[in-house]
Amino acid sequence: MTDSVSIAAVEAAARANNRPGPDHMNCGESVIAALWDAFEPDFPRAVVAAGAGMGAGIGGSGCVCGALAGAVVFLGLMMGTKERAKPLAAELHDAFRDGTARHATCCRVLTRGMDWWGDERVSQCQDHCALAAGAAARVLCRELGVRAEA
Repeated sequence: MTDSVSIAAVEAAARANNRPGPDHMNCGESVIAALWDAFEPDFPRAVVAAGAGMGAGIGGSGCVCGALAGAVVFLGLMMGTKERAKPLAAELHDAFRDGTARHATCCRVLTRGMDWWGDERVSQCQDHCALAAGAAARVLCRELGVRAEA
């Protein structure tokens, strides 16, 4: 594992991973990949696939934002126990909710009124990937004693 993490780089990577195109990752995958690349943990990068079903609000249901879900999954992997992960997941949830314009964590609420393939929704989802990844990186840096860089 690395000894320092650039929060800005994590946010930029999560946003870039979620861009449309041939290398597109959904929101859950985007966040997990950005965090894995930043923290370089002792488990395989293949965990990015844990986010495969999170796009468009867990399986396309429009429920919990996949970016938040991906961040919670990575947090759990890094913390290793429910006792350590649960209060941090609650903190992450609140930081994500408070960072969204609609003060919500539900994909269908966050994207209400937007064309799914439109620029506004794509940009917002990239922003939410950056928000979730950045918030998770801050929590993990604090909890793991990793230096957080701006």
